[in-house]
Formats: sequence, structure tokens, C-alpha cells
Amino acid sequence: MIFGEALAFIQLAKLPFDWFKKQLATDPETPASRFIALFNAHGVKPSQIPDFFGHALSIADCQSAESLTKVLTSGHIEKAATLFGVNKDWLDCASEQVYEPRNFYKNPQGFEAYIDSLSANRSMPLRATLYQPTRNKPFYPEHSGLLMISVPIGEVNQRTIYRFDLVRYECAFYWRTRGYLAVNLAYMLRKYAVVFSCYVKPKILEPIAQGLCLPEYEYSSQAAFAVRAQGHCAIEALISCPERYLQDIDPERESFGHHAALDLWLSMAAKMKIGNDHTHVVASFENTLKRFAP
Repeated sequence: MIFGEALAFIQLAKLPFDWFKKQLATDPETPASRFIALFNAHGVKPSQIPDFFGHALSIADCQSAESLTKVLTSGHIEKAATLFGVNKDWLDCASEQVYEPRNFYKNPQGFEAYIDSLSANRSMPLRATLYQPTRNKPFYPEHSGLLMISVPIGEVNQRTIYRFDLVRYECAFYWRTRGYLAVNLAYMLRKYAVVFSCYVKPKILEPIAQGLCLPEYEYSSQAAFAVRAQGHCAIEALISCPERYLQDIDPERESFGHHAALDLWLSMAAKMKIGNDHTHVVASFENTLKRFAP
């Protein structure tokens, strides 16, 4: 009798723990669940996938991962990966790397060719957002910046659906990184691209910049990532204002970082031209460089 009552008490006591365990349990990801999540992250709901994507999928097929698993093929996965520019291994559940970010470090010509390829046969300007890390204490110079370029790939109910191309700038506070970022941005503005910029805490930005996160689509703004900005800056000022250009750069020993950053800008001055007062801008960089001369 006593044993039976004790057993009943133990079973009763376990109920809340079993309930919480059940709530916390998550189904393992599958190619089908990631396929649906990929479209949803870009503003395409499951019921909209057949019209947007096609390839013989129906609304009934896309209503759940279970139903999609029955009809999903390697061809579907490959085409979806290409459409959204994501890593096929991620869709196959063989990797956690969603994107393979591009890197044009010391390669402004490669960046220009890349932008030209995106701008070809387009009537509308490119859209992009520059995410820069806030400079926290302690200071970690290896924190990354990210230029996210929105490439139109179709429409759903008169909403433009974008693919997001990631260009990563490792060691965002390094003087050389800042110089090549500036020359890349200057080229985009000369191509009439629309570029926004905001600051994001490094712990939030870093996994995004490394390509480890899906977008978090916002229907109101159609923004790629719903991140909380810590401030904004004007792209033109970052390129053409010496003080803004140098802001947050690691000065290094005896202000070498500042001196080298200005020197790099001046070596690429012809590519930095974005307005009619270019001669005045160059003179302001030259005068600022004199202040950091050894």
C-alpha cells in the first residue's frame, strides 16, 4: 500500500517535468523543414512557394515538412539554393553554414566586376545595407563588418523578393579594411546604388557576418535582418570626411593606423570620387595626414 502510494506520488511529481521536457523538445531539422524555412526567411510563405518557385510543387506539398519530404528532390534543393544564394550543404542538413560570404580584401577590381555583374540589364539601382560593429570595451579588432546587397529575384503579391549577397569585411577596425571598404562604397555610389548603414553590437553581428544565420524577414520594411541598430551613419561621410573615415579605426602604436588609413585613401583617391568637390576632399585628407606625420 505504502509502496503504491509512493509510486503514485513520484509519477504525479514527474508530470510537470515531463510537460516542460515536451515543450522544450524540438523536432530535428530536415531538408524539407529547412527548405520551407528558407522561403519563409525571404518573405515567401509556404502557400506561396508553388506560384513563386514552381517546379511542380503544390500548396498541399508545402504545408508541412512531412508532406514536402514525400515530394522533395535533390533538384528542388539545388534550384532553391541557387535562387537564394545559400550553401546547398546547409539545405541538405550537412552543414550549419547558411551563406558563404564574399571577400574582396585588397581586391577593389574584383568588387567592381561583381557590382557590374549585378547592375547589368537593371533599370532600378542596387540596394544594400552596411552593418558595422560598435566598438565595445574590451576592444576586439577582429570583429567583422558586413555589406549586405539585396538582389531582386521575383515578386509575391507585388512585394519584391530579394536574394541577399553577403560581403564580409574581417577586422572591421583595421586601417586597411576601412580603406578598401571606403573604395568599395564609393564605387557603389558612382553606380547609383542606394546604401544604408547602421551599427550593430558585435555579438549579434558576428554570426550574421560569418554566414551562419538565415534572414529574419520583416514584412513592413522587407529588411534582411531584424536587428536592433545602435545608430546610423551617412555613407558619403564615411568616404569623404577624414574624421568620419578614421572613426573607430585602431590607431595602433604612435597613430600608425590613422596615418596608414589616410595614406591608403590618398593612394586610391581617383577611385574615391563621388562628387564635384573632389579636389577639396583630397586636400582635406592631405591636411589631416600632415597632422599624423611622424
